[in-house]
Amino acid sequence: MSSKFKPRWYLYPFAWVFGGVAWLRRRLYRWGILKAYQPDIPVVCVGNIAIGGTGKTPHADFITKVLSREHHVAMLSRGYGRTSKGYVLANTTPAELLTAELIGDEPLLLHERHPELPLAVDESRKEGIFKLREFAPDTDVIVMDDAYQHLSVNPTLKMILTEYERPYFKDYPMPAGRLREYPSAVKDADLVVVTKVTDAEAQVDREWWRRKLGLLDSQPLFFTRYRHARPEPVTPAAKAMADLTSREIVLMTGIARSQPLFEHLQESYLITRHVKFPDHHRYTLTEIEQVKKYLGNNSVLFTTEKDWMRLQFGNIKKSLSLLPVFILPIEVEFLTEEEKTTFIKILEENVGRKEKKN
Repeated sequence: MSSKFKPRWYLYPFAWVFGGVAWLRRRLYRWGILKAYQPDIPVVCVGNIAIGGTGKTPHADFITKVLSREHHVAMLSRGYGRTSKGYVLANTTPAELLTAELIGDEPLLLHERHPELPLAVDESRKEGIFKLREFAPDTDVIVMDDAYQHLSVNPTLKMILTEYERPYFKDYPMPAGRLREYPSAVKDADLVVVTKVTDAEAQVDREWWRRKLGLLDSQPLFFTRYRHARPEPVTPAAKAMADLTSREIVLMTGIARSQPLFEHLQESYLITRHVKFPDHHRYTLTEIEQVKKYLGNNSVLFTTEKDWMRLQFGNIKKSLSLLPVFILPIEVEFLTEEEKTTFIKILEENVGRKEKKN
């Protein structure tokens, strides 16, 4: 596990203020001074206490797949990175207008994977829940992405994700570190998941992790890693290619931590250039034209599913349409089948506590 991160010590005073305000706000809800809305159907919250990069979207996708086997699932998110405001329902938005600019790259990715399910974005989760249920009254469970700090709604099941390489116990509140609040906030979670375990054969010391994470005996702990699917062609030029083993790869990413993906791809492909942008980067046509210059006659462009969502509009989409572009789908998997079974059991038990709507 990496220990390279060092908090910016000169920002500690500001971090104490930031963390203290977040601590007090959470306490006011715990003490009942501030009241939280209790939905009358189960709500599963997938969140974290750090900014970005913990894998919330792949885990929300996994949970949605599991629950949609027997439930009428709807999805709700803030829509981080979008330029729109208020409530937007993906299902009633014309396809030509449904972009990452409108609803955010991660909600758009979830909608692409589950187009048959209701999905909305709203800064106010309470309003979002009301409006989603008006649109889909048979909804009997909502998967709420990135809402652990949205304390005005009290979910049925609250889970915290933290990265294997940069767990919250090695971090610090903003602006000295990446934490949205102090690690003590994890006490309100029903379970914790350590994500992006690096070694495919990793043997983790679960008791050590429980101590370092400061978990209660009642809080289950799980470990997951990414499973990378085969590159998927998304343009006509890419779909016409039968074999990639002899191709040179230009990798373009705008995600929180792209090095593990780069290292994974290096095992099978010749990567001639890795063009890195910040997480949730809003691409410009000038940047895409520059990336195109790195592509030779034998080259193809690889990018992530999330990045592809942000590339699907206007002149950028047109510029890429003639290139051989592949996306790199990822899914989460648990380190053991026993962990997966236990996680699904907890999920179903919590969702099943309230009577399903007919």
